[in-house]
Amino acid sequence: MSKMHTLAVFIGRFQPFHVGHMDVVENALAQSDSLLILVGSSYRPRSWKNPFSYNERMSFIRDATQGTAKPVATLPLVDTLYNDRAWTTNVRTAVTLHMRKVGLDPDQTQILLVGLEKDKSSQYLNWFPSWSLKSISPTLHNGDVISATDLRGGLFFGEDVTDLADRFGHQQVAAVQQWMDQRPDAVDTIRKEGAFVRSYQDRIDAAEAVYGYPIPINTADAVVIQSGHILMVERKMEPGKGLWALPGGHIDPGETAEEASLRELYEEAGLDMPKGAMRGRLRARRVFDHPDRSERGWVRTEAFVFELQDRKTLEKLKAGDDAANARWVPITEIMPDTIFEDHFDIIQALVPDVPFAYSSILMAQS
Repeated sequence: MSKMHTLAVFIGRFQPFHVGHMDVVENALAQSDSLLILVGSSYRPRSWKNPFSYNERMSFIRDATQGTAKPVATLPLVDTLYNDRAWTTNVRTAVTLHMRKVGLDPDQTQILLVGLEKDKSSQYLNWFPSWSLKSISPTLHNGDVISATDLRGGLFFGEDVTDLADRFGHQQVAAVQQWMDQRPDAVDTIRKEGAFVRSYQDRIDAAEAVYGYPIPINTADAVVIQSGHILMVERKMEPGKGLWALPGGHIDPGETAEEASLRELYEEAGLDMPKGAMRGRLRARRVFDHPDRSERGWVRTEAFVFELQDRKTLEKLKAGDDAANARWVPITEIMPDTIFEDHFDIIQALVPDVPFAYSSILMAQS
């Protein structure tokens, strides 16, 4: 009878990979025969929270783990903010394809899911009842938990590199420093995004200090569909400058969410179609309020789906002051790596024809 193989699975965003993550890797390898690292938030555009692409994070991980005595592999994992079942399916798909690639027999392989059980973001650890679970305590430095958020802040806002290396790992910090030296334009973009997000959060914190309770920011978005296309606008300012988004924005005092969605739609896309006629094309509405949907904080949105009559000539558009561009994008070309915040997730939730074949992406990694 063949010996049972234990495959450890470690899921995280690794933005960036640091010594705390390496401690989990070493702990996992001590209890397994091989390790698969699934890198979350893959195929998302650069932002303050997600500054590094999947390939860049894969490189950081491989550099840090190249000396391990047991095999360590990485695969990308795609976010599905509003469908936990789809996310768990993606995880299982990645594990299955990895096992096929390396020749592991499912009947002779035990899956050990390892992770840090620290907050609500770790609830996924309980979503795989057929797998074994190993919860690992976070790494501490001077009594504080090692955090990638703190490392990003230090790297991009000028904290002493020697201090960062002592806290987060010399090899890990050096790898990111080299990346930063080679990509000054990307660093500048991330710093601007980070400065905006910090300022936005400071204003919210000040308001909450006055009122004494959390204050949600309410916005509205328009999902306009015509002849197999979706109306998208290019963001002109931070956050997400240069990314494509649904027309939308903050709800003004005295407005309903529907009124705000129409106002933003016409301000940003310059449609000729009368608003009354647009209201008549409203087909659905849904609130999107995942706590991680916006890097700015607790930002809720209500999206309104308008289905225009299919015709050979699409409605004319003209970008307004708040948008750098407006255009009709074929549904088949909608991809998450150029789209702002959770707008890809919103489109996927409301427009079932949007393709994104995760299994094909994984096969391409072979």
